[in-house]
This record gives sequence, C-alpha cells and structure tokens, in this order.
Amino acid sequence: MTAALKYEWRRLWTIRSTYWLIGGTFALQLVFCMIAAASASPIESFFDAEEVVSAIVSLGASYGVSPLFSAYIIGLLGVFSFGHEYRHGMIRGTLTAVPDRAAVFSAKALTTAALAAVLAFGCAMIGLLAAAIFVDTQGAMSSAGVWKVVLGLVLYTTLFGLCGMATAAIVRNQTGAVALMLLFPSVIEAVIRLLLILVSQGGSDANELARFLPFDAGSQMFARPAADVITDVLGYDPFGPVQGGLVLTLFAAVLIAAAAVLFSQRDA
Repeated sequence: MTAALKYEWRRLWTIRSTYWLIGGTFALQLVFCMIAAASASPIESFFDAEEVVSAIVSLGASYGVSPLFSAYIIGLLGVFSFGHEYRHGMIRGTLTAVPDRAAVFSAKALTTAALAAVLAFGCAMIGLLAAAIFVDTQGAMSSAGVWKVVLGLVLYTTLFGLCGMATAAIVRNQTGAVALMLLFPSVIEAVIRLLLILVSQGGSDANELARFLPFDAGSQMFARPAADVITDVLGYDPFGPVQGGLVLTLFAAVLIAAAAVLFSQRDA
C-alpha cells in the first residue's frame, strides 16, 4: 500500500493539469470572492453577518442560487486520477509498477480525498479573507454557523471528487466522465427535481423522491436557513444537513464500490 501511495503521489505531481486546476481554482475563487464581498453592501441590511459571510464563502451556493463552483473544478482532479491513465494508455504501466489493483485503487481514492479536502478548505479560507476585507463581519468569522458551512463545503467537495474518480474508473473515458460530473449535478438533477416537484403538486409522493437526488441532498450540508425561503416557494422540502450528507455519502460509496469491483475484474 505504501508503494502505491508513493507512486500515485508522484504521478499526481508530474501531470501539468494538477497545477493548472489547483492554481485556477484558487485564482478564480479569489477573484469571485473579492467581487462578491465588494458587492455585498446592499444585502447587509437584509441579512445578518453570518448569512452574508456564508454567501461570500460559498459564492451563493449556500442559498441555492448557484452551484458550488469550486467543487466542480476540484472534482476534475478525481476524474483525472483515472481519466489520464485510460486516455493515454498509462494504466498498464501503473499496474506493471504496482501489480496490486486494490492498493492502486485505494491510493487513488486516498489522494483524491485528501487533495480535495485541502483545496476546499483553502477556498473557504479565501472566502473568509474576502469577507474580512470588505464586510463588517461583526464576529461572524468565528461563529458556529459559518464554520458549519465551511465543514459542509469541505465534506461535499471531498465526496464530489471521489464520485469523479469512481465515474472515470467505471466509464474508462476521461471526456465522458468530465461531462457526467459537470452535467449531472448541475443540469440533470435540476431538471429531474423540477419535474418531480411539478408532479408532486398533483398529489403524488414524487416530492419525496426529489429529496434523494444525491448531489442536491449533499448540498444541504452547507445550506443556510435562509435558503428555505426559495425551497418553500417551490414546495420542495429537502433533507437536513445530516440526512442529506448521508444520502450523498451512500451514493459515493456505491459508486466507489462499483468502480473498485470493475477495476479489479476488467482488463487494463
């Protein structure tokens, strides 16, 4: 296992896309958070400091008005953990250097999770820095509410990255995995949820099914109470942060298990 971790860590830092994704994530997060914080004055009179800081840190994702931008970019690191190997035919070289497939898969999962968590936390710190510069935080920076959002962002992004890794291992196609990880959480789930909400108004239990959409459920880990206003208008009652997090965790676990089984049985 140690050899597999060393190999994967070295492989990760010899790929240019790793540096581009990390640098791009932090650079864009800094720019967008600074813009959001500098533009926050009009809403400070309507929301308390915790709500404003949470909105800046998540770039509006904690209120359901936008997807969690950083998770989509960081999630690509998970996709590339297997995607690069299959795209360039390097998986044979990897399995030659480390013949233990279980160790190779575990090493990719561990490095993906660790890197995603660190980057997500770094993005949250950038958001807090922007809020400290432009907003009268009134002690919100150390409040439990804000740090619950930060924890939720880190957990969600880590699971997002692991889902990306598992998807790439299952489809064995980098482009297809990237498309799935970008479209399913942001577009396909939104369409399915809207259809289910519309159907549920006719008296069916479809609204209950909408709560189990994995990435939407997982986003409740960093959702703020003010987001309930939007969901109430739609007649949609999502899970709480714990239940929603469990739904996404279970979904990620199923994907990872399927990927591990396929990786152990298929030809390289």
